[in-house]
Amino acid sequence: SFSVLVEKRLRDGKFATYGRILAAEFRNQGETYRAYLFTDEKGSPAYYNEEGKSLRKAFLKAPLAFSRISSGFTQRRFHPVLKTYRPHPAIDYAAPTGTPIHTVADGVVIQKAFNKYNGNYVRLRHNNSFETLYNHMSRFASGLRVGSRVSQGQTIGHVGATGLATGPHLDFRLYKNGTPINPLTIRAIASAPVSSKRFAEFQALVKSCNPRLEADSAVRIGALDRNTDAKPEPL
Repeated sequence: SFSVLVEKRLRDGKFATYGRILAAEFRNQGETYRAYLFTDEKGSPAYYNEEGKSLRKAFLKAPLAFSRISSGFTQRRFHPVLKTYRPHPAIDYAAPTGTPIHTVADGVVIQKAFNKYNGNYVRLRHNNSFETLYNHMSRFASGLRVGSRVSQGQTIGHVGATGLATGPHLDFRLYKNGTPINPLTIRAIASAPVSSKRFAEFQALVKSCNPRLEADSAVRIGALDRNTDAKPEPL
């Protein structure tokens, strides 16, 4: 069974739609799992468990909805254009031209350019250790600039075949401390937990949400009126 506490949005005093999920509880085989929406110090909302640990992974598994992996991470690959064997420290995701490409993690744009090898490409820095590179784009996302901050899942460009490419695909590369690593084998990394400075505020949020989540053991959805302190309503 589950319970969900969700915003109830009003227009001219009348119900219009449901908004954000503020908290959720899932009960299965004697185990209870909870999630709470909380805004971190950078102003980004995310979900955390009762201990303040992030429920979001730092990196997405893939930066796009792809058809297939056309080339894997290897130190010896026959290049279809150059006709020679060379390292390919990347994952090539085949996808139709124009498919949106998403950043796999929060970060900053450090390069947005074109060259004859990579075509249109974007390089992002995610923290002091990780960088990602996205090659062969047909075009960049509107408004994307060097220095722009991007959020995990944000569209940064679209699949193409610019540069040395025989067909539409994304050449995706991941670096740690400047060394290329296989994106498919990296161990899942959790995002940062609630900071110690804001942990008391987070605990107060948990304390206020739990009675509403526990109000009914049956499957239900709680609706919280925006700008009110109304109790959840079963639908």
